[in-house]
Amino acid sequence: MVTIGYKAKSADLRGNSAPSGDRHIRERARRLAARGRALEQNGRYREAAAVLTRALSVAERAFGPESLQVAATLNDLGKCCKYLARFTEAGSLYQRALAIIERRRGRVHSDVASIYHNLGGLEHAAGNWMRGEPFARESVRIRRLTLGARHPMYARDLIALAALLDPQRKFAESERLYTRAIRILEHACGPDDPEVAVAMNNLGAVHQARGRPRRAEAHYRRALAIAESRLGRDHPTTASFAHNLAVLLTKRGALDEAGALMRRVLSVFRRALGSRHPSVAVALENYAAVLRTRGQRSEAEACLRRAARIQRGIDAVNDDGVALTATINPLAARFRLAVRPSRIDRLGVFAEQAIPAGRLVIEYTGERVARREGKRRWDPKRSYLFQVDDYWGVDGAIGGSGAELINHSCEPNIRARVVRKRVMYFSRRRIARGEELTVDYRYDANLTRMPCHCGAPTCRGTMNLPRSSAPRVRLE
Repeated sequence: MVTIGYKAKSADLRGNSAPSGDRHIRERARRLAARGRALEQNGRYREAAAVLTRALSVAERAFGPESLQVAATLNDLGKCCKYLARFTEAGSLYQRALAIIERRRGRVHSDVASIYHNLGGLEHAAGNWMRGEPFARESVRIRRLTLGARHPMYARDLIALAALLDPQRKFAESERLYTRAIRILEHACGPDDPEVAVAMNNLGAVHQARGRPRRAEAHYRRALAIAESRLGRDHPTTASFAHNLAVLLTKRGALDEAGALMRRVLSVFRRALGSRHPSVAVALENYAAVLRTRGQRSEAEACLRRAARIQRGIDAVNDDGVALTATINPLAARFRLAVRPSRIDRLGVFAEQAIPAGRLVIEYTGERVARREGKRRWDPKRSYLFQVDDYWGVDGAIGGSGAELINHSCEPNIRARVVRKRVMYFSRRRIARGEELTVDYRYDANLTRMPCHCGAPTCRGTMNLPRSSAPRVRLE
């Protein structure tokens, strides 16, 4: 069974830059943004996204595309897109907001920490916990420097980081972080603050994973009671807490209560998130476990079939259902880069500033995997595997920096170098602002032939090397 981990509430930011343009348009932009935020806080994400899309368009006219007001609206819209599982859209919105805020506020500012917090939350929602961890750690670092270690926003950053550590089974650290966050929040905001409920729910999941079911149930029930009181029974966050309690009750044999909770969860998720949301698939799978235990096998199989249909529609990058967010980790990049649609293949990485020749551009990060595991994961349609040496490879699909999205070209402007077992991408020549970054994948000649669509004058028609060429760069 799968619990639904819940990170701290997405961080907010509000700009105060000097207004420009027509006063009426500025006021309309503010009203739309406020209405969108209110809808988002009430869990009405689809309505909020529609309103905030209009607010963004108006704010760009009223304040200018590089204003802090636009950055705040981008951030708010990104949160809605994340909740609606529109992950690549959310990633693009957050990264644009980050670029604006860093230019206007500098790199060490609480608003910058908020965007890193939300980028970590996006990767948490997409199931790429290793990729989200550096974002969350950066938000903790910046927030402590700017607001101090007793501020409620710092506590929320701790919760968000811990939520990314849990699925990596780093329970000792995450339990300490949750406990510390609860102390800060209870002192600053009171014992019934909704963020205390988030920490309680997640701490319950840690207790459950570490074989402490009674303590887990107590935490789940307290989290659910706070959420029902403060957010309402029909809020998606409340439903997430109810879902996790139901999973535990199923394991403990309390099937009547578990079944009733699961039906309520499914109703809320479908209404608030849509019937094809990944959280609906998770709830269906866990409700199927309740039905199967009660002997209702045909109903259980129907739930599993519906869950499988939803999962097939997710833009996954591996068999574990990790979704694509199309973000660049600024901590791994030396230049401003962005992910956009590519004429070569789906998405590509583009230079947001000119890059001189011979410069380190970005590190290719990811999970280190042995050769046998790399072969198991290999799928040329969606693999992001890079061979480091004869035994180890790096899987950019898990914990990648965004470099894994750089497309192939037979005349690349980027080259790869392995430096102390780390993969670095350097510029081969000067790269103009707006130009797409490309690298020669150099697939082994003995692999299945992979057609190339790079459009270079010297295109060899395939991403594979000729049989007489040097060894491959990518992992077979």
